[in-house]
Amino acid sequence: MTFVETNMFYAQIYQFMGLAFIGSSFLLWVGMRVTSVLVERETDNIVAKVLAIIFGIAVSLNYITISANLALQLESHAYSLKQLAAQGMDLPATSLGFIERMGGGNAVPEFSLLGNPLQVVIGLIALAFCIMPLFVPVKSNNS
Repeated sequence: MTFVETNMFYAQIYQFMGLAFIGSSFLLWVGMRVTSVLVERETDNIVAKVLAIIFGIAVSLNYITISANLALQLESHAYSLKQLAAQGMDLPATSLGFIERMGGGNAVPEFSLLGNPLQVVIGLIALAFCIMPLFVPVKSNNS
């Protein structure tokens, strides 16, 4: 692959990952909204609560996984550029800066859920917002 082909390949992946991240963020909001509706209506239906919990876990894991995949793609892009440089291709300064910023190693990058720690924290906080309110007793204003 040449430099241009490599960058075009990863540009398409970044577009997809960006759209997936937006969709994943929206689903996190939907999960929190489902919990909010169940709490506002003071629902005691265990099936509804279990479904909300399953949905909250699924969307949080989806968010964390998409964020980790984006981090993996960034590392893979840096690795590909480093391989091109090792083959003697003259890379622009921005590409060299990208390789340095990503810490492009000599080994092929591997997937890790901790690829983007900030997004893991956000995903876990959203999971807590999706689940914890279902177990907090609501003080009714009707009393």
